[in-house]
Amino acid sequence: MDISYLLLLQNLREATGGILNTFFEIVTKLGETSVLMFAIGLIYWCYDKREGIFLLFTLYTNRIINGFIKITACVYRPWIRDPRVIPVPEAMADATGYSFPSGHTANATSFWGGLAAYKSDKYKFSKVLRIILVVIVLLIAFSRNYLGVHTPQDVVVALVIGAAVLFIMTKLMPVIENKPGADVAAMIVGVAFCVLLILYAALKSYPSDIGADGKVIVEGSKMAVDSYKTAGSGIGLFVGWFIERRFIKFSTDIGNTERIFRAVFCVFTYTVLSELSGSAADVLVGMGLGSGLAKAIMQFICLMYFTAGAPAIIKQFSRFFNKTA
Repeated sequence: MDISYLLLLQNLREATGGILNTFFEIVTKLGETSVLMFAIGLIYWCYDKREGIFLLFTLYTNRIINGFIKITACVYRPWIRDPRVIPVPEAMADATGYSFPSGHTANATSFWGGLAAYKSDKYKFSKVLRIILVVIVLLIAFSRNYLGVHTPQDVVVALVIGAAVLFIMTKLMPVIENKPGADVAAMIVGVAFCVLLILYAALKSYPSDIGADGKVIVEGSKMAVDSYKTAGSGIGLFVGWFIERRFIKFSTDIGNTERIFRAVFCVFTYTVLSELSGSAADVLVGMGLGSGLAKAIMQFICLMYFTAGAPAIIKQFSRFFNKTA
C-alpha cells in the first residue's frame, strides 16, 4: 500500500508535468540539517540563547534517536524496494543510506515544531503563526513522499517520534536550566548516548544484499560513518553547551548593531569551519586515524565552536560595543 501511494503521487507528478517539483524541492530543503543549523545559530548567537539551546537539544536528540533506528531497521529506499518508483532526480542527492525513519521530517519537527512549541520570555507567537509553523512541518513531511524518496511510514514515524521528543524537551529543559547539578547530568547522559551510538554502529552487522549493478545496495561502513558524525556533533553540542553555561555565559540582550555584527561574524566563521572540516578530516586520515573517527572529531569541533567557541569570541566583542554605546 505504501508503494501504491508513492506511485499515485508519481503519476500526479507526471500528469502535471512536474509543475510542483521545484516547490517541494524548496520545501524539503527546509528540513535539511545544514539549513536549520544556520537558523538556530542566528537565534542562539544573536537573539535568544535559551531558545537556541532548546532547539539544538531537540534537534540532536531526534537525530541521535533517528540514527539508532535507521541502522537497526535497515529499511531500503522506496526505489530499491520497487523499481517502479522513480524519485525526482534532484531529491536523490540527500536521500542516501537507509529510509526509515525520515531524517528531514525529524529535523522539521524539531525546528519548526520547536519554534511553535517554545514559550519565549521575549515574544509570543500568535495562534495563526503557530499553525503556520505546524503546516510547514507537515509540508516538509509530505514533500519527502511527493519527491518519492520516503514512504508514508517513514515520515509518520518520524513525526510521532519528533513530537514526543519535542513534548519531553518542553518539560525537561526548565529542569535542566534551573535545578542545581541538572546540567551536569544532562551533559553526561547526552555524551553517553552519543558514545553508545558510536559503539552500536561500529559493532552491529549490516545487510549485504547485492543490487542489479552487482554492488552492495547500502554499505554498512558508510552508515556507520554517518552515525559517527551524528554522535561527534552531539558530543560537541553537549560539552560545548556545558562549557558555555558554566564558564562563558554570553548574553543575547544586545543592541541591533551588535546583533548584526554577531550574525555576520558567527555565520561566516562557522561556514568556513564547516567547509574546511572535510579537508581537515582527510588530514587526520593521513595521520593514521580511521575515516569515521576523523569525521566524528571534526563534527565535534564544529559543534564545540558553534556552542562555546563563537560565544566566547563574541562576548569579548561585546565589551567593545558596550564602550562605544
